Amino acid sequence: MWSALPHRCRRLPPACFAPVMATGIVSRALSRTGAHALSAALFGLALATYLVLLAATALKAACHRDTIRGELQDPGRLFGHFTLVAASGVLATRSPARITACVLLVIAALAWTALALAAAGLRRLGTHLVLRQADGTWFLATVGLQALVLTLIRIHPGRTVLTGALLLWGTGVLLYAATLATVLRRLLSTLPPAARLAPSYWVAMGAAAISTLAGTQLLTRSALLPPLARVPLGGTVLTLWAWATLLIPLLVAAGIWRHLHHRVPLAYEPALWCIVFPVGMYATATAELTSAQRIGALTRPHPLLPSLLPSLLAWAALAAWLAVGLRCLTDRLGPRSRHEAPAHR
Repeated sequence: MWSALPHRCRRLPPACFAPVMATGIVSRALSRTGAHALSAALFGLALATYLVLLAATALKAACHRDTIRGELQDPGRLFGHFTLVAASGVLATRSPARITACVLLVIAALAWTALALAAAGLRRLGTHLVLRQADGTWFLATVGLQALVLTLIRIHPGRTVLTGALLLWGTGVLLYAATLATVLRRLLSTLPPAARLAPSYWVAMGAAAISTLAGTQLLTRSALLPPLARVPLGGTVLTLWAWATLLIPLLVAAGIWRHLHHRVPLAYEPALWCIVFPVGMYATATAELTSAQRIGALTRPHPLLPSLLPSLLAWAALAAWLAVGLRCLTDRLGPRSRHEAPAHR
């Protein structure tokens, strides 16, 4: 059994931390509804899964360096590794112990830097070849960067740290815009077949939502920010939330087009966790945005944010988590299908 572990770790997909991201953010969304016991249970599950996957990833890196090197040189698989960064950040913001949050911040910062350098090195493959691989997983780089912003605010919300977090947040917004332009260009030039229009495109909404959440947390501490940044920060946060809201029906329609019109089987695939995370992040960001309105941190109130909406979204995120989790269990425990679902990259 133990001798087979290195071989099994080699098959670990780059985006293996996606379930941790999803579970951690659903835990955070539920904590705002008063379901503290359920929230704590999900956080414990996310942390335990994270530790197991972190050990498995370390074993994979130690025993299969060529596999890791190949993934980091593949524009279709590299960005899945940013789930490690996002998972570390999500858990850091939920951790009750500051020392744990600091350790997770170090892991996330080192991983994001290494992956960003690897992404920059993709240019040697040729721009055209790289852009042909652009898909929803590319937004995970923005998710990881904004997770770092949230962790910095959680650990030390002082003036200097907040100024640095503001610069990182602005960089994340620009990175999101650049990624969106790249992915849209790819989709408009060559629309992928329905089977390849994977749930990972939901990360586009999740990246906008986490950018909204990080920006809102900066707004609630606006007294410590440069005065010239406050008004554009508020306007950008509302724009990001509106954009995330607009993406939801478009992504739902794409799913209907994929599964009903083209009859792609609705089987379990790890990429389904990339639906749960954006829903949970959108619920959390909406709750923070609602609170920011009540304390007057935003430049103007938004009429589409009733107080009941965040709770409804949090329970919707839990429902999505349960649906994907149960589908995962039935897939693992039931007889294997001859036709495997496409693996999440």
